[in-house]
Amino acid sequence: MAAGAWVVYSNAIELIHEGAIDLDEDDFRMVLVTEEYSPDADADDTWSDVSTNEVANGNGYTTHGEALTVTVTRNAGTVTIDCDDQSWENSTITAKYAVIVRDDDGNGQLASTDALIAYADLDTGGGSVSTTNGTFAVTINASGVFAWAGAA
Repeated sequence: MAAGAWVVYSNAIELIHEGAIDLDEDDFRMVLVTEEYSPDADADDTWSDVSTNEVANGNGYTTHGEALTVTVTRNAGTVTIDCDDQSWENSTITAKYAVIVRDDDGNGQLASTDALIAYADLDTGGGSVSTTNGTFAVTINASGVFAWAGAA
């Protein structure tokens, strides 16, 4: 399924601008969370704000989600941050949001203090998305996760 528009957490914007997050070099993960999570892009900062609502381990999903390959490109005055699509095959999953989190120590196990980067609503119609012994896929928009436009 195509993810809705990605919303960047305010804390992530601040950390990126301060140089505390390196989008080219840091490790990132995509996790799936349930409808019990109520995103607040201004107040939610770290994995501890989301972790209790992560999709349960099992049925084709592994706690702490999947590793992401993030790319940063510049073209005609616009810097685009993108990542690879993710999928969980042979899965039985129900999720409302996909969340990108920086894996600060790169070990695949998110810590409570790991920074939230962005989230996308997987069903902008208000519900959740489910698979039953199928492939749960999150397709990133062709224009990327987010971009900054400068002078062209």
